Amino acid sequence: MSFMHLLSDPGMNYTLNRPLLDGTSPPRLKEVGAIALQIKDYDSWHTAWLGLAKRAEAEKRWLDAASYYHGAEFYLPAGEVRNGLYDDFARTWAIGMKGVAGYEHIAVPYPGGTLPGFRLQAKGQERSVFIFTGGYDSFVEEFYAFLLPLTELGITVVAFDGPGQGGALRQGIYLDHAWEKPAKAVLDYLKLDAVDWLGASCGGYMSIRAAAFEQRIKHIISMPTTYSGLDMTLKQMRPGKAQELISLFKAGDRKGTEALVQRERLPSSVFEWCIVQGMHITGTKTPFDFLISIAESSLDGILHHVKQDILLTEGEQDHLFDVGWIHRTMRELVCARSVTARIFTAREGAEQHCQLGNSAVARHEIVRWLARFYPGMPIEENTAAATNVAA
Repeated sequence: MSFMHLLSDPGMNYTLNRPLLDGTSPPRLKEVGAIALQIKDYDSWHTAWLGLAKRAEAEKRWLDAASYYHGAEFYLPAGEVRNGLYDDFARTWAIGMKGVAGYEHIAVPYPGGTLPGFRLQAKGQERSVFIFTGGYDSFVEEFYAFLLPLTELGITVVAFDGPGQGGALRQGIYLDHAWEKPAKAVLDYLKLDAVDWLGASCGGYMSIRAAAFEQRIKHIISMPTTYSGLDMTLKQMRPGKAQELISLFKAGDRKGTEALVQRERLPSSVFEWCIVQGMHITGTKTPFDFLISIAESSLDGILHHVKQDILLTEGEQDHLFDVGWIHRTMRELVCARSVTARIFTAREGAEQHCQLGNSAVARHEIVRWLARFYPGMPIEENTAAATNVAA
């Protein structure tokens, strides 16, 4: 499914495309295209998606309903309304996946509750165990369709929500910059001693951070690459304002920082979403406290610990990340066994964040790279008619 341009705001337009990611539900294209005309801001966004979700559930289209409930909760602030919509998402997803062959729900014990996810067993001989986590706003279930084809190549997939994500966040397990903690919990619980690890969106940071301190991770894919948790938020500010914010923030000027953030929080803007979502996943109550928390997610002084093979990626028109972040990361990966970088382009239809629009090209590149380490691994055909992946 090609990336559609239906809304003027880059953030809402990107998120509008996300429910089309699985390529298996034709009604979604018609339904999602129709609601674009109703969306003017975050309030109308919520109303439009909630209407779709309730209609799909009434028609017992459970997976469509789950995807639409995710859309309905997406731009809401933390609170009971948003929590209730997550519960609706989880409930309809569970009904829709009941009895699906090869799909195994998992719940990894973790302080505060469990890290929920799923396991997909490799078809035939197992060549690799492949761990996946998302990023700043994703539910791990979104990536099921993207990950499923890997099983045909002899790859067993384990995907989970970590701290600050999806089902873990719903339990009050907030974001932790030290991603080696959930990594250790998952690897210990499943008794794994050698895995590959893909982190999508802000999970690109998480995969690198985990591997820096967890040697059971043998090969790392950062899709796309981010260096600091602050970077995405700063990129959404108006010209010159990011430097001003950093100056105030690093000086510890809470009042000045809060005032600047308030001026930059234009209604229904990507910057507004970064702040609201950031406070949601970190469990903080003010923008200043959110910035303190998210600033801990940094690769500064960490990258020399990475000794594995690593693949760094980016889309050339990513509205959230910047291609330059790859180069900074590459310069500091001085101890890695090998470093590969891949920039996806508009010519491939893969220029968006996480290659939404043609994520099959990203999956093909990942498999082609992994095949270097697993002789005999088949390389799937690279086609434009592809399932998509969201952040």
